[in-house]
Amino acid sequence: MKACVLHAKHDLRYEDIPEPQISEGCEVKVRIQAGGICGSDQHYYLEGGIGTAIVVREPIVLGHEGCGIVEEVGKDVEGIKEGDMVIIRPARPCFRPDCYYCAHHMYSYCENMRHLGSAATFPHVQGLFAEKVVVHSAQCRVVKAMKPEVAAFAEPLGVAFNGVHSLGDVIGRNVLVMGAGPIGLLCAASAKVLGADRVTVVDIRQEPLEIALKLGADEIVNSKDNPDQIKAWCEHKGHFDCALEATGNGFAAQQTMAMVRPEGTVAQVGMFGTGHQPTDLGAFATKGLKWHSVFRFYTEFGPAVNALESGRIDPLPLLSASFHASECVKAMEAAISPATCKVQVHF
Repeated sequence: MKACVLHAKHDLRYEDIPEPQISEGCEVKVRIQAGGICGSDQHYYLEGGIGTAIVVREPIVLGHEGCGIVEEVGKDVEGIKEGDMVIIRPARPCFRPDCYYCAHHMYSYCENMRHLGSAATFPHVQGLFAEKVVVHSAQCRVVKAMKPEVAAFAEPLGVAFNGVHSLGDVIGRNVLVMGAGPIGLLCAASAKVLGADRVTVVDIRQEPLEIALKLGADEIVNSKDNPDQIKAWCEHKGHFDCALEATGNGFAAQQTMAMVRPEGTVAQVGMFGTGHQPTDLGAFATKGLKWHSVFRFYTEFGPAVNALESGRIDPLPLLSASFHASECVKAMEAAISPATCKVQVHF
């Protein structure tokens, strides 16, 4: 079968690999339909890893955002049958009773976690950009009538739901979203669906800000063109009740904390790269802010899928381009371009 395999940085190939087989009764074989290219996939392609801790040491199938049709189920699988459409949750905790985090239902922090398309462990965990994959049945969410290109947004939407969830009760609140990348835009849509009164999105690029309006944002501000508005929101110790920081940029994070009122919460959804951490934590130290890091998701997956299946969130305004998997290099280059928002591959 064919798959999109990364051998080293800038060396992504559409090539034959062995077809995976079910080896445990709890497993499901899925024929992949569509998958989204994530920022981590881009880092693997551009740098051969993520920072210095996660390095590609063997060929790896990329991809962890995807959906497909069930082709085969293991003997112990219940509630999933051949022909079902499923959205795949990329995280596979060990579920062992001697694992502290699994025993306490803190699955995102499982010390034996296997995450699809990840080089964090060796051998690497192969990803979803393949014609067929085998996953644990707990990773599969059955859906009915859903376009594959919509279903492939479930994973990043789960991250966004986790971000909003970490803010606590957002009903009736005035929420800031800093950054209009794919995750920031989904955070804006999630905050609105989960009850925020007003959602404001800030970025330095106008085109993704316009997409934010299509996803339900009440107000958008280009901080490059309108720095006076940012300054005004910093006055009187802040303007917003809470915020989602989705840039991973230290300066943007400092601005975010300055714009949130005392004792508000900032959900840090964006991941800081080396050298990009905030250098001034004055607002954090003097306003009693709560700064909540957001790492992946778990329980938020079902609600995120429900929001897509019911149509409460339509992610398609984010989809800039879609390529057949045989054009995976072209798809990756498109995803890296600042002119695109979200790029998918399909089989």
